[in-house]
Amino acid sequence: YNAVAWAIENGITNGFADGTFGVNSTCTRGQSVTLLYRALGKAPTTVNGFTDVAADAFCADTVAWAVESGVTNGTSASTFSPNNGCTRAQIVTFLYRMQNSPESKAENPFTDVKADAYYANAVLWAVENGVTTGVSATTFDPAGDCTRGQIVTFLYRCLSK
Repeated sequence: YNAVAWAIENGITNGFADGTFGVNSTCTRGQSVTLLYRALGKAPTTVNGFTDVAADAFCADTVAWAVESGVTNGTSASTFSPNNGCTRAQIVTFLYRMQNSPESKAENPFTDVKADAYYANAVLWAVENGVTTGVSATTFDPAGDCTRGQIVTFLYRCLSK
């Protein structure tokens, strides 16, 4: 509740026309970087170069900012996949990079987070800093889609530190 209220109050996101927030709706990659962008009040200095993100797309500037800032990159050299669901691994990695990739000293309790995964340090950092937890004591579910409610909660916890 507090995270959703914070996100709406600060213009990071809004609810739907029917008066709901859609806390359980999957958040896309385009929506996710838009939430980060709005929370930080940043602006890009370059234009996004992805073939699947039109210049007039809602997330064109936010994708350009996210790539320019090193928060993320495309799913390939020419695509961003803005309409794909944002996974738990991706969002914690975006937040981790947004925080300049701090070192984590946490032990890895998750059997589904391999030490050499691109998101391994991000997951450990997120758990160590109270941004999120696993879906159980031993699993993180890195490939699971992240919902709007989860993403604004992760963002709220990350920026409230």
